[in-house]
Amino acid sequence: MSRILFLTAGLTLGLSSAQARATTEPVTAQVAAPDSGRVAAPDTTGRAPRRSEYTMPSGETYHYARPKPLRFLLNIPRDVVAYPKFAFQKKNLPMIGGVVASTVLLYAFDQQILDGAKQLGRHMHLSSASTQTTLFDVPVRYGSGKQLDLEFNYPSNLNSAMYFLGDGWTHLSIAGSFWAYGLLGRDNRASQTASQIMEAVYTNGLVVQVLKHMTGRESPYTTTYPRGKIRLFPNQKTYSQHVPNYDAYPSGHLSTAMATVTVIAENYPEYRFVRPVGYSLMGLLSYAMLNNGVHWASDYPLALALGYGFGKIAVMHGRSQVKHDQATGLALPQPWYQKVRVAPAGGLSNYGLSLNYQW
Repeated sequence: MSRILFLTAGLTLGLSSAQARATTEPVTAQVAAPDSGRVAAPDTTGRAPRRSEYTMPSGETYHYARPKPLRFLLNIPRDVVAYPKFAFQKKNLPMIGGVVASTVLLYAFDQQILDGAKQLGRHMHLSSASTQTTLFDVPVRYGSGKQLDLEFNYPSNLNSAMYFLGDGWTHLSIAGSFWAYGLLGRDNRASQTASQIMEAVYTNGLVVQVLKHMTGRESPYTTTYPRGKIRLFPNQKTYSQHVPNYDAYPSGHLSTAMATVTVIAENYPEYRFVRPVGYSLMGLLSYAMLNNGVHWASDYPLALALGYGFGKIAVMHGRSQVKHDQATGLALPQPWYQKVRVAPAGGLSNYGLSLNYQW
């Protein structure tokens, strides 16, 4: 039986602030935002230390810890549990009412909206087909002679390009760009943004799939009923065999795009164009999904609310605000419980948790 390494208390007993800074990420006095005019000093290796604290246009300063690889996967259950508490706050009641009211209103006119979108597409000579061309594929072999081909595609017409804005590869590429910038530029905010995008996208995708399997709404291009037939809690075997007949509500593409835009906009508020550009691209995506018959307009309000909420939650847990003394302007020390870090430890035969506390 595997031995369990219960808790390894790795207490960093720094004798001086200089020693602590030599083994940890730089504190505010060493690395400041560009707005402050201070320049980061190089570390003992000759490289500039990783930048971890940023002052936003609002005057608030946030600390971004360097994310651990794939650690965001462990945050998914926490985010799912946190969403109801985040969404059903008193201040969000008007937004909830708006989601419900807009869904009902759009549902009443779903067929007319869909027909109008298709007519506009024909008038603009815009193809209603969503087609992609395979750039290359990577065969992945598993089991006894089984093979899964990972295809890397690109859109082959304008409507497909707009639809591709919500594709998983698009958001994976965006997260990868932030990760590469954070790695090369030693920038924790960029690294955290990449991690938060992946966290929000995966959490959102999990919840959206559960809702799709519960609501069972037909996609427009498969239905013979006005506004699509809804089969609550469908047989899951039948669902897997005829997915388009059940998976319209809510839109996973749109909620994923909303999550990505929210994470970037929250972490980079100084770039005011992020939301206008992001929302405009989401508008093109929304139209493309009507034009190719993948979604109804009433599939969108809940999708937007889910993406926005999970994006906000990922950012909220991915950074911490640095409090400053009003008289001196110096950063106040963190409470002891914010200095505790718990992480997996051990190997194949010894495993458990590691508890680290920095003085």
